[in-house]
Amino acid sequence: MTVLIIILAIILILISIYMIWQKWELTKFQVTRYEIHSFKLQKPAKAVVIADLHGFTYGEGNERLLAKVSEINPQIILIPGDILVSKYSDTYKIALDTLKELVKIAPVYYSYGNHETRLRDPERMHHDLFLQYMEQVKSLGVKVLETESQEISLGENRVMLSALELEIDYYEKGSIVPMEPSYMSECLGEGQKELFQILLAHNPAYAENYAKWGADVTFCGHNHGGLIRIPGIGSLVSPQLTLFPKYDAGRFEIENRTVIVSRGLGTHTFHIRIFNRAELLEIKFLPKSP
Repeated sequence: MTVLIIILAIILILISIYMIWQKWELTKFQVTRYEIHSFKLQKPAKAVVIADLHGFTYGEGNERLLAKVSEINPQIILIPGDILVSKYSDTYKIALDTLKELVKIAPVYYSYGNHETRLRDPERMHHDLFLQYMEQVKSLGVKVLETESQEISLGENRVMLSALELEIDYYEKGSIVPMEPSYMSECLGEGQKELFQILLAHNPAYAENYAKWGADVTFCGHNHGGLIRIPGIGSLVSPQLTLFPKYDAGRFEIENRTVIVSRGLGTHTFHIRIFNRAELLEIKFLPKSP
């Protein structure tokens, strides 16, 4: 009996330590830095990528996150979706308040993730609230991109920024729905060959399609780093409930093009980050010498 009590006590202590550690871990984020070199760029420039915030706050009014973005001093801020959680209306205000401060730092370009796309459905809870939220977002001066392309300034460079909003079927739990080879060109036309081509595409499962289409660099999120990361192996499971997702987090080179998958800044449903700290991305764009 004494041995059993000791074992149970040890288990309870370990569970308590784990819970305290996870609660602490979810209050932290890091800055992950990448450099992108291209012949299409004439001058250095800098961007910040904020993926999967999901209504998280780092300090009152997201002051720690905003301070770090301000410190980086980017020319543009890119948001590849899921700044809120569709079923939690309180995250809409957090997202809006954060965007209100971000536009004071640099131009903000915001594309849709699965949580925003889900709310397009009139039958969804909070659909009307989402429509009001999007009107307020646009009134702040945030550039909202659905499935479209815009020529924009990136520092002293002219670049093409495209966004791809996938239909909700492409987020089916437990499987990856195949994407037709022509899908990208049908949605966005041909990829830009003269200007540097940036793509915001929330779901990284289709990284190869993005690269083949012609995106010089694609920024994705969605996988939250795979929730649990095993050192030396990678992520265990995606939020889409696929095991060992190939494009889980980090930088991938595909056909001489780059796909960068953020581990994101927030979580939802499964509030777990094991060896998988939240991250803000700092991207340096640099000209490449002939």
